[in-house]
Amino acid sequence: MTQAPGSDRRKPAAAGPPALPPSMRDRVPFLLYRTSQISHSLANEMLAEIALSARQAGILTMVTELEPMTQKALGDALRIDRTTMVTLLDDLENKGYVARQRHPRDRRAFLVYPTDSGRAAKIAAVRILDEQQRRFLAPLSPAERRQLATLLNRLHQRPAPAQ
Repeated sequence: MTQAPGSDRRKPAAAGPPALPPSMRDRVPFLLYRTSQISHSLANEMLAEIALSARQAGILTMVTELEPMTQKALGDALRIDRTTMVTLLDDLENKGYVARQRHPRDRRAFLVYPTDSGRAAKIAAVRILDEQQRRFLAPLSPAERRQLATLLNRLHQRPAPAQ
């Protein structure tokens, strides 16, 4: 079927997030939360190629770049509840990326140590996360990326509000 000249041929709507009402689209905490979810999903999707999740990459980063830590300290630092932390560590231990040993001064606690394989997996994860960051921030100019990082770091350094 041919269309008459000058007729209005409508394109299908572009796929993307649904429109938000004004009370949400201008609310910074909501936008930060939603943007974080999108970034986290992209990170998990990209890290799946090396059979890791973003949370597991975070755990490997903490114990390789800082020091061996207790499961509780890792959970507190990464805001991961105790049950989820145990599941994540069990998986990392089964993959040979971490080892848990009793804390020398607290027999109730376990310290989490990276293995050589865990250090290598962390390096691979960081490479992937560097690419994830590049893709995620592609709509921003280099100056905007620096400004965003500065602002987010300022918000992150604030003490958490009392609950």
